[in-house]
Amino acid sequence: MIISESKQENYCTEISNGNSVIFSDVTEEKGGKGQHLRPHDLLCAGFASCINITTRMILERKNIKYEKVIVKVDLDRSDENKTKFLYDIDILGDISNDTKQLIISMVRNCPVKKLYPRK
Repeated sequence: MIISESKQENYCTEISNGNSVIFSDVTEEKGGKGQHLRPHDLLCAGFASCINITTRMILERKNIKYEKVIVKVDLDRSDENKTKFLYDIDILGDISNDTKQLIISMVRNCPVKKLYPRK
């Protein structure tokens, strides 16, 4: 369970799962201090971490050695009726491009992505 508690500062929120604590905020233009992750950043962070973890699980299950997995996630909100997650997965290590592409295609259905509405 996630608990979100308002803090003294305008729109600053303490978020906890009982073990870890992070803070969320909005930009100065919206009345916050812009010092912490925005709510949209938290959505991207959840998606990015799920992709990263899923990628590493697949690599390890297939006994493929890797150095690091880097996932970048952003939101495309150019259409006010539809928000799209844009993401890029980079697998560092001595792995062929064909193998990387195969792994990336397997990751497209990570558990968090399954929660988002489909087209």
